[in-house]
Amino acid sequence: MQINRVRCVSYLLATSVISSAITVQPIFAQTVSDRVLSDVTTQTVGDCSTLAIRFQGRIQLLSSFPETHGRQLSIRLRLLDDGGVTGRESLRAPTGASAVRSIEFDNDPASGPTLSLLFRRDMQFRVAAGLDPDVLLVTLSELGASACTGLSGDLAAAVPQGNQELPLDPGAASVETAKAVPAGLYVINLASQPTSIGDVPTDKLTKISDRILYTTEYERDGQKWFRLRAGFFESKAKAEEARKALLADFPDAWIVKVSATEREQGVATRLASSAEQQPAVSTTPATARELAEDEKAKLDTLVADSEAAIKLDDYDRAIQLLTKGMTYPENAQTPRLLELLGLMRERKAQKAQARAEYEEYLRRYPDGEGADRVKQRLAGLDTPVEGASGQTLRDPTGLRQASSAGWKWDARGSFSQFYFRDQSQTKFVTAPLTPNDPNRDPVIDDAVNVNQLLTTADMTLTGGNDRTTYLIRAAGSYTKSFRAKTKLVDPVTGAISFRSGDVKTLSALYFDASDKDTKLSARIGRQTRNSAGVLGRFDGGLIGVQASKKVRFNLVGGTPVLRARDIFVRSDRYFYGASVDIGGKRDTIQSTIYWYDERSPDYINRQALGTELRVAKDALNMYLMVDYDIHYNRVNLGLLSLNYSLKDQSNISITADYRQSPLLNTWNVVNGLYGQTLPGQLSPVDELSDLRGVFTDGQVYQLAADNTIVAKSLTVSYSRPITSKLQANLDFTMNHTGGAPGSTRVFPGSTLIAPTISTGTEYYYGFQLVGSGMIFSNDIYIIGGRYADTPRSRSYTADVNARIPVTSKFKLNPRARYGFRDDRLTNGSYRQIQPSVRINYYPFKNSEVEFEFGANFNKQKSNMGGIPSTTTEQGILVNLGYRLDF
Repeated sequence: MQINRVRCVSYLLATSVISSAITVQPIFAQTVSDRVLSDVTTQTVGDCSTLAIRFQGRIQLLSSFPETHGRQLSIRLRLLDDGGVTGRESLRAPTGASAVRSIEFDNDPASGPTLSLLFRRDMQFRVAAGLDPDVLLVTLSELGASACTGLSGDLAAAVPQGNQELPLDPGAASVETAKAVPAGLYVINLASQPTSIGDVPTDKLTKISDRILYTTEYERDGQKWFRLRAGFFESKAKAEEARKALLADFPDAWIVKVSATEREQGVATRLASSAEQQPAVSTTPATARELAEDEKAKLDTLVADSEAAIKLDDYDRAIQLLTKGMTYPENAQTPRLLELLGLMRERKAQKAQARAEYEEYLRRYPDGEGADRVKQRLAGLDTPVEGASGQTLRDPTGLRQASSAGWKWDARGSFSQFYFRDQSQTKFVTAPLTPNDPNRDPVIDDAVNVNQLLTTADMTLTGGNDRTTYLIRAAGSYTKSFRAKTKLVDPVTGAISFRSGDVKTLSALYFDASDKDTKLSARIGRQTRNSAGVLGRFDGGLIGVQASKKVRFNLVGGTPVLRARDIFVRSDRYFYGASVDIGGKRDTIQSTIYWYDERSPDYINRQALGTELRVAKDALNMYLMVDYDIHYNRVNLGLLSLNYSLKDQSNISITADYRQSPLLNTWNVVNGLYGQTLPGQLSPVDELSDLRGVFTDGQVYQLAADNTIVAKSLTVSYSRPITSKLQANLDFTMNHTGGAPGSTRVFPGSTLIAPTISTGTEYYYGFQLVGSGMIFSNDIYIIGGRYADTPRSRSYTADVNARIPVTSKFKLNPRARYGFRDDRLTNGSYRQIQPSVRINYYPFKNSEVEFEFGANFNKQKSNMGGIPSTTTEQGILVNLGYRLDF
């Protein structure tokens, strides 16, 4: 009987060591977790589209691969507000960038946070950090088109601006290149509408004939707007003078300052005036001939690609391909190419260009097979556009509108369901205690660790126009557990209850309004903010006003939300704060100064005075934050994030982090005393009010300070392209976590709150080799390794990962990991092997099906209390689910 007890104790100790000694954490069967991704905004000018991907917290860009082009893009990040979130998630691919197939985030414990973009075809791209520390920017352009040299106008961010002069868009109307381009970055936004900009009436063109006229596309929160702009002006005053003269024809005109890239793209894709409109193809008669075999093969591929783009409603891509096809000598495909080109121009509401294509078709092929169709389409170009109700809709500009008020309402959302299962068999064997030990057979445990269905939904309703927007968003999840319920016994009453393991979360539920005329914005409800002292999710309100071009004032207040599963509004604490943002959208230096005050009915929880500084100049992007608690007289958080791009395309990133852990708050006392019954109390401690009458205010504040440890870390990362197909990444991290005296300083000799021992200094080293196109076209391979040297152990990890886009709709992700840990405290070791394969299938637009299968094999050797033991585990892990965006 005594032997069995020893075995059981040893088994429990060993399993606890296993859970804390894992070096390669499981990548499957992730339970419900908080989200990292927030939303994505796009803007398109000419060939250049810019994606602004916003995260729930602050991030640091480490590296991206491939450097310039490919079918997929892998971006390494560091989460500066990492709350232990793991797992995978995705964002709805924006309609404003039709080439994007998927946007996925994977916060994998072994290889670190990675953002992956999959495209429908090969694309040119560029990655940069935004001025806001929670924004990442990706610029896209078609392969072979002029590359983006910066960012679009309304997406304020820091990207090195080049001096490259962009050539004219081959799909745009012909423009006389000798025409002088006015200087300046100010433009007049003449009109905005939710449908493509049609032809501008000739009588209105004459009033702006000396200016560059171009269009942009902008998408946010599922709403897409098309803008007609005229530029360029050297000052806002000159632009205002011109705007007033145009109000009779463009009553909704307003002024905006754009980036250098929007200027370049605007010039390259400017609309032709009536005097400049020319046929998009040469009118010189040509004699059809039989193309050479290589020419024919290339043209057949081009025609197939253009037809595929038409089926996807990707008219810009189709126009580019068809225009390229028209550069071939006259051949049997030319009539079809010319007719389709006119059709695409018509669908883009570019009536002048469509008319030119149709007329050219009839000139060349008056008796052609499609002549009757082309004549009908040409006659229909002047037919008024009808609204949904059948009534003809017009506006003062002569451009098309979706409604007489120019407002647009839209609903979008995302729904997903994933089944997770993780089951394993564990064998525990100890050395025989006696030569004839009858209990030498292994202890075998078959367990289902995870067996659940995760359902998530994210819905957004938006309304407004290009300048005034209203938004309602709701996001949450429900996890249905199929495991046996957990039995709970009340320590006071002895009452028995059962917990099912089901989890409900509410991550967002808010109403948002913004108006560019009044420069006001407001949001009320459950939301997330990681700026101006607010570090996470809260229930409350946020209001801001742009007092001047470089100054913005913000007020915030509400109650903190500790976990997304807390679907109720707390009443035991509240906060309020104020901040001022200094600096224009495109200023090199921007800063924020803030005040934050959080209280409970009886105590001050946190009083912070802080500042944030953002610097973006050429190849440098830096973010600095200092949060000082004036109540506790301590620096609560100090954070420095620096990223610098060198001329040889290498990149270096530095992160220095000093913080109280957890962040200094009077509620830290409750965390230390949670579940204990204090003298004179009938129930265990679970809130601050339980401390009233037991401790003085001074003792409570001292206990809070004494149970908050200091954590310091320094990380240096370096990435460098070795060849056009291979990149190397290196990183080094040094952590030091201090200790805490518990309750011994306030109450000498008392262990009411146990002391925390410092973990000492820990060192982590990592490397990665990332390659592309090694075996298949557009594949990505990642080989990585990590070494950790801590006071407790030494550990080694190796990881091999492949991402293979088999087709535009299938992606294969095989992976294998090996981890070894040498434990210095228990004289033991731990080994783990994890092979897996994941398949992603995209059956139709805005949909995804995912299947993942993996195995887990580990072996643990330890020597606890002089008794050597061995534990082996074999597990199978399965994920299966789907996502739908609408």
